[in-house]
Amino acid sequence: NRLHGRLMRGADLLIDRGYQEAITYSFVDPVLQSTIFPESVARTLLNPISAELSAMRVSLWPGLVLAARENLRRQQARVRLFEIGRKFIANDEVEVISGLVLGASHPQQWDAETRKVDFYDIKADVESLVALTGETNAFTFKSAQLAALHPGQSAQIFRGDVVVGVVGALHPELSKKLD
Repeated sequence: NRLHGRLMRGADLLIDRGYQEAITYSFVDPVLQSTIFPESVARTLLNPISAELSAMRVSLWPGLVLAARENLRRQQARVRLFEIGRKFIANDEVEVISGLVLGASHPQQWDAETRKVDFYDIKADVESLVALTGETNAFTFKSAQLAALHPGQSAQIFRGDVVVGVVGALHPELSKKLD
């Protein structure tokens, strides 16, 4: 499968760039999901494992946010996570790759100052994924206003006229709400 092969190449690239692969549930907490994506309608399960895992994910972000929060609780100040998996929108399933980054831009070194990761660091990671297609000129980044993302630090990724992704910093109010 060509898509699977491309996603695996993307996984290898992200690992080379310091990310760890996460595997999260396809079932998520509907409250958490609606906090991140208030406009999305998720499929709900008739017999969920628990109330906290009763909605099908519309994005891989809820699982990654929980994983990042757990890392922070365990004193891990620099976190780089990605996941390859399915998101469930309406009656469709879409295979996607998602990532989450927080903390310092580079591992701590004795002879170098640390700085916090920023939008451009993350955009560079996404651009390296785009480069794997061999068609970098087909992709453009356009400023976007998305509820979950920081205004002025978010963009939609287009391939031609089709939106194929999103990149940005989590909205400060949402970040605070999610702890």
